[in-house]
Amino acid sequence: MMKMPSQQRGLSLIGWMVVLVVVAILGTAAFRMVPAYMEHNTIRTAISNLLQDNKVALMSGSEIRETLGKRFMINQVNVIKVDDLVMTKEGGVLKIATDYEVREPLFYNVSIVMTFKDEFTKDVRQ
Repeated sequence: MMKMPSQQRGLSLIGWMVVLVVVAILGTAAFRMVPAYMEHNTIRTAISNLLQDNKVALMSGSEIRETLGKRFMINQVNVIKVDDLVMTKEGGVLKIATDYEVREPLFYNVSIVMTFKDEFTKDVRQ
């Protein structure tokens, strides 16, 4: 005995195609975004580890940039240069700020834009 269409359950072939297209687009976007977030995490870790070092209080601005440049080179950070960081020492507080964006092509003329902005501080008066 056949069931009436109002009693049938499940997706039709067209429904499955729509679901697969949506999953493919979201999967492609995630696949394109993961490397940018991993590189951002590497940048944050490099700066945080530098600021945890007690010797940073005795370093000049150029020495800090040189040390960060070496860490970026070792970790293969290519999205931002050390010269793009904003470093200030005010009243014994060292601030390092990052502000950059990454554009990854998704398909044709559609791109994913990710903006990263962080500020790190350390009291160097100790």
